[in-house]
Amino acid sequence: MSNYLSQDEIDSLLSGLSGDGGGAEGGGSGGDERYKILTPVFELFCKTAGSVLGTAVTKTVDLTPEACVKADFAAMSEKLPADVLSLSLSLVSGVEGDMYLIIGKKEIAVLADLMMMGDGSADYNEEADDAASELFNQVMGAFTTAFGAEIGESVSAGNAAVSPFDLANPPFDADSADMGIAKLTVNGLIDSSVVLIIPNTFGDEIIDMKTPKPSSSAMDMGIGISQSEMDELTNMAASSFSSGGGSSFGSTPSYAPAPSYAPPPPPRSGSTYDGPKENIELLLDVELDINIELGKSELSIKKILELAPGSIVELDKMAGEPVDLIVNNKIVARGEVVVVDENFGIRIVSLVSAEDRIKSLK
Repeated sequence: MSNYLSQDEIDSLLSGLSGDGGGAEGGGSGGDERYKILTPVFELFCKTAGSVLGTAVTKTVDLTPEACVKADFAAMSEKLPADVLSLSLSLVSGVEGDMYLIIGKKEIAVLADLMMMGDGSADYNEEADDAASELFNQVMGAFTTAFGAEIGESVSAGNAAVSPFDLANPPFDADSADMGIAKLTVNGLIDSSVVLIIPNTFGDEIIDMKTPKPSSSAMDMGIGISQSEMDELTNMAASSFSSGGGSSFGSTPSYAPAPSYAPPPPPRSGSTYDGPKENIELLLDVELDINIELGKSELSIKKILELAPGSIVELDKMAGEPVDLIVNNKIVARGEVVVVDENFGIRIVSLVSAEDRIKSLK
């Protein structure tokens, strides 16, 4: 009888150790692990999108996640309305990639009309595309803030773009993407489904960001030593060296005085302001008014009198350009507008120096 296991016997043993009985349905355990990571990301998107859309259209908006699975255009066709559009949602820093929200034209028309102070009964037109882009720019601002906090990275989004989408002739292969299906309801005006398509390249990057990285140890180099064993060996070596054991190469003779080193300087704080702090500490509890300036515009009195709900006032800043954070009429920072839990805010993207900020308070 041979002392070596055959390949079939090895495979059988490995299957028994894995505990999956030879594989799991729906793509195996690898696929299950993939959706364990992607599903919470999809749920976070639905939560922030529902909150932001509800604030923007002043209605109760529910975006309820139902499933996160491999893309299937046949299943999409059963869930979605016949006439749909694609909203391209991009992440451009921290994590880079595109997602595609597939949503009905009627649903876009209702959301756009509600945003413009209508009753949700307007028909779809090209202006609705612009309103939808603005709505989902706000959605992505809130999502990137929440997602960035979750992964410990600064994440930002590009501008949302609306384009036609043909379910019968999709622009990419279903085998190269995953999808999240959600139920969208708005106060009796919308009761439909939407689908978020996540291409594999983007999904892989999300999974890589959210997968814990192994610590650097001897196991990383292929040596069969655990981290605890490595720590024990290190302690043993340090103990041996301090007691004079081991090799005498480079050791200090017993009659030689121990070398003297100056202690390292204390670590500097994150602030770059090096001036005296005794006086400024007396003012730290003083409250100051902070203003956020989106931009400026000049209008004639006639145009001001013509303003009505739904009117648009064009500002002197480009879309996506940072807004100014002003204290005592002095700019101290610049940031981008975000929506978090139904409140507007700005995410700081740049600061003036700490010394200049102190001077601006004078």
